[in-house]
Amino acid sequence: MEFPREFFYDEVRNGFYIPGIIKRIWAAQLEILDSIHKICKKNKIRYYADFGTLLGAVRENNFIAWDDDLDIMMLRDDFERFIKVVDKGLPKELKFTAVEVNKDSCSFISAVGITEMKYRDKILRKYHEFPYVTAVDIFIVDELAKDPADEAYRMEVLSMLGTMLNGIVHKKENTKIFQKELKAIEDLLQIKFDSDKPLEGQFYAIMDKVFQEFNGEGGDMLACMPFRMLHEEACFPKSAFAETIWLPFCNTKIPVPKDYDSVLRAKYGDYRRTVKAGGGHDYPCFKEYEEMLKAALEDKWAFDYCFSEEDLKHEKEPNFRDMILETWSYLEQKNKKIFENFMAGDFPLCLQLIGQMQEEAIVFGNAIEAKYGEGSETVSYLEKYCEALFISHQALVQALPLQEKAKEKKGPAGDFPAALWKDLQNSIQKPGSYLKKVKLSIEKEFKRVVLFLPSRLEQLKSFQALYEALSQMEDVECKIMPIPYYDRLGTGELSDMHYEGEEFKKYYPIIDYKNYDFAKERPDCVVLHTPYDEYNQVISVDPFFYSRNIKKYTNKLVYIPSFVTDEIDPKNEEDGKAFGNMEFYVTVPGLFHSDFTIVQSESMKKAYLAKISQFTNSDVRKQMVKKISGAGSCLFTDDEDKGSKSVISAFRRFLMKKEEYRI
Repeated sequence: MEFPREFFYDEVRNGFYIPGIIKRIWAAQLEILDSIHKICKKNKIRYYADFGTLLGAVRENNFIAWDDDLDIMMLRDDFERFIKVVDKGLPKELKFTAVEVNKDSCSFISAVGITEMKYRDKILRKYHEFPYVTAVDIFIVDELAKDPADEAYRMEVLSMLGTMLNGIVHKKENTKIFQKELKAIEDLLQIKFDSDKPLEGQFYAIMDKVFQEFNGEGGDMLACMPFRMLHEEACFPKSAFAETIWLPFCNTKIPVPKDYDSVLRAKYGDYRRTVKAGGGHDYPCFKEYEEMLKAALEDKWAFDYCFSEEDLKHEKEPNFRDMILETWSYLEQKNKKIFENFMAGDFPLCLQLIGQMQEEAIVFGNAIEAKYGEGSETVSYLEKYCEALFISHQALVQALPLQEKAKEKKGPAGDFPAALWKDLQNSIQKPGSYLKKVKLSIEKEFKRVVLFLPSRLEQLKSFQALYEALSQMEDVECKIMPIPYYDRLGTGELSDMHYEGEEFKKYYPIIDYKNYDFAKERPDCVVLHTPYDEYNQVISVDPFFYSRNIKKYTNKLVYIPSFVTDEIDPKNEEDGKAFGNMEFYVTVPGLFHSDFTIVQSESMKKAYLAKISQFTNSDVRKQMVKKISGAGSCLFTDDEDKGSKSVISAFRRFLMKKEEYRI
């Protein structure tokens, strides 16, 4: 099956964050379903989407965002025919399992899937680089008894068997009560358990026979019996399956009962109402196989991010703009000393300081020209500043003899004529006026550089309003540098490289990442939108742009998520899956390496902090409180106050905050 490559990337749908690895599960399962479909088509066997797959097909023609498996169902007679032909029709990497054919099976769910982790490149390519065990689950539909009393009795029997099965699972087989009940069941059902074999598999086999007890007797109602044991009302009319229709599903079509409404209402009630909780297994389903995958991949496994306190540290050093502003501050302070000493009458010291200032201003100007070339307005004002210093120096030299004669008289002016003193004072003050113009020209010519590092064009919306607002500031220069990104193979190696710079060019000027010298430029602020570094199994930016490396070249590293989800309450059961998926974008390097993170709301900030506490400890959480802002997101386009304005304000405050450097 073919999928567009974008299919496999993280997305938010229905307010739920779907990590790329879940997309690979879906693709792998659709590939398995295609093998099942070919067998069924060849042998005229009916099958239908079931449970969450049926719900997704009907409600949105796709997997439900928070679902991670693919379920189908077969009527019992179709399933029995499927059993006879499935092994011959399956590719050799797929296995069929069912209680009917695997006598020791301890599950009512039949399945077709990859059951061993054999990492052959060909198999990984075929199943879209999904490296874990996975399968399509098959649920069997049986008939209910025509007589409600018979059906009620069967449910009582199943309840007894289920209780016993639970006792086996909890290791109660050797208790007197269990053995007594076991004998009672043997007498009731006229059977004999084999004491030399595990009891659990025998109970599953017996219960499977009970499920089939009334098949072919003409009943009008059907049910998936294992599910009905937990939800007795979950039965539906046989007439629902009178016709089959095919609904669009993901990038294919899938069969469903024409009267799917009856089936879904029996299982879910108001199935149009969105419910994010639920599911019969842990989410995501591949987690239980992670240790197996690590063992299989050995040193190729590199997806466990281990937090270190070092990740919170950020050694900062001034860039060229910082240094010239610091130099300007130094010149300003020294210039003030010249005037202070002049007013105190210390002309010799003034002359000494002026000489030093001239030399330092010349060095300052040369440094600017060496970095940015000639023609700088700042250098022009520095030259005028030096000229003014020279004039001040000459005036003081001429005034020294007069000062010598007035040594014994009070006041710094001595016998100076008032007009001469005023001219001399103006001459000393004149360099300061040019120094102020130097500062203004520095801020005009050497703006704060904010560098955005998106990888995919879709991330543009998350910072577009911020980019445009910052670009209106006189002392800020915004730059967009699209960076390359890579797909990953199932074994972790980087695969195809992609670069969307040409797409970005249609909207804004861009910087070519290949010609930008980070060490030389040291942008004042770098904004990340991809925080996971190498710890994503599906996609990676170019390793040079991992957050641990990029923070070496800037003093302000900012992470702005490129998506918005529904709000997440860690204490709400319905948000359990969404909170779990936060590991893909919260407990990752970029968040801890960043000096500032702007998330969509204050309540989401609390969810971030809860996830961080779960991942590290409360001390780290306390440190991260100051580094995360719940200001909002530029993606809140329907509420300007909630979105862009608050983000822009929070970003500006952080950008203008003065840094302390370790020199």
